[in-house]
Amino acid sequence: MKNIVIKNFKAFGDDPVMIGGTTKQGVPLNVLCYGENGSGKSSIFEAMKFVFHYERIKRERNLHHLTGEELANAFRQIQLDFGHKNAGVDFEISVNNTSYADFNIAHYHVYMISGDDLESRNQINVKEILKKAWIGPHDIDTEFTDAHMDVVVDDVNQFLSEFFFETIRVSRSQNGTFLLKIVDTAKGLDQDDDLKMWFNEAKIHLVTLLSMLGSILLMAPKGENEKRILVLDDFITSLDMANRTFLYQCIVSRFKDFQVLLFTHNTSFYNLCDHFIDEDKEQKDKWLRQGVFEYNNKHVVYNLDKADTIKKLEQRLHDHPNEVHDIGNDVRQYFEVLLHRLAMLLMAGAKEETTGILAEISKKLNRRVFKVDGDKVYYMHDLVNSLMNVVANAPSDRQLEVIKKKLKDFNDAKDTDKLSDNLHAMVIYQKVALHQSSHGHAGLPDLSAKEIKASLTVMKKMEATIEKLKIERI
Repeated sequence: MKNIVIKNFKAFGDDPVMIGGTTKQGVPLNVLCYGENGSGKSSIFEAMKFVFHYERIKRERNLHHLTGEELANAFRQIQLDFGHKNAGVDFEISVNNTSYADFNIAHYHVYMISGDDLESRNQINVKEILKKAWIGPHDIDTEFTDAHMDVVVDDVNQFLSEFFFETIRVSRSQNGTFLLKIVDTAKGLDQDDDLKMWFNEAKIHLVTLLSMLGSILLMAPKGENEKRILVLDDFITSLDMANRTFLYQCIVSRFKDFQVLLFTHNTSFYNLCDHFIDEDKEQKDKWLRQGVFEYNNKHVVYNLDKADTIKKLEQRLHDHPNEVHDIGNDVRQYFEVLLHRLAMLLMAGAKEETTGILAEISKKLNRRVFKVDGDKVYYMHDLVNSLMNVVANAPSDRQLEVIKKKLKDFNDAKDTDKLSDNLHAMVIYQKVALHQSSHGHAGLPDLSAKEIKASLTVMKKMEATIEKLKIERI
């Protein structure tokens, strides 16, 4: 899938958004997408479900027996249910620049797993889990057999051993053909029921997810013309950081022949994947980083491009100095992207409109919850540890003096990147200069190339700070 474009669908209004992209050679990219809860990630997931699992949607709505006006009314209700509530027009979805109604999905095999599929349960019946998930196109009742179950058990145990270094293993239960038993020999546990009583939620989720991934690898067709897509939405529920790392490695290693789309609202997991992708020469050019956020009641998808957006804007300004208004509008939009990335890292109002985020971050800066000094980012917990060290080791008659000095050093605005000053400068450019490139204001002077250059200079410093914060959050 090269791309999917959505308009007037669920959270997304009349400004079309595009998810996905291709390499220079036209090969579809994997996608790593970050978005807070409520930002629109689930709407993207639902749009893919609508395109690639439409027959199941019709089946679950009992549409196959309808004809004539009844069928037309049922289709109309689907448009209302999936459409943007304030649109007043039908939604539009296109895949690879073709309307979903005309797009041929015959060779597409799209496997979709969301956090809901991994809910904590007392039993793990693999067949029932697969039937409820959006796995297809497969008739799980007839295709998933007793022999398949043996292979899945072996796969899950291989996952647990090779990637996750877990002590637990799984086996088939004698109480059900497709029922898994979790075994922890060290703890003397051997259970196929009441799992929540004997195992923590993270282990149950992990086994459930691995059983689904093993089943997908088993059932997915291997033909050269078959297009295999794995879509995972907020699927790391309750997993600790180590297992999240192992999960990324597992997916990249075992699903090389799939196009993979990862959606997450977890900043640490996003930054972790982003870091691994950058460090892996084989993976680096296979992934597109995207973000979803909401501001001014609009949901926006943007690319977290590693190809240096600011350099491209500078080059455009150099090559086309007469297009300052168009370039200024792109600068303003990229500033909003940077601002939301910063809010994501600081956990500060990532769903709010731009002015709200600025206000929230400014408050956080006034409280000095972190400071950037050279190549190091210091957080409040670093300050606390430093003060505890003073109390433990400094002579009692000098402790107060040393503590005061450390507090003063932390609160002094000596940040190399001067993030606070940069934000305030950018606010001025946004209000006085860049704002008119988007909205137009009578009485304001024309936007000049000089103001755009100044904005880009400030945004470079913001980018540098974001990169430092991101590394510290991994």
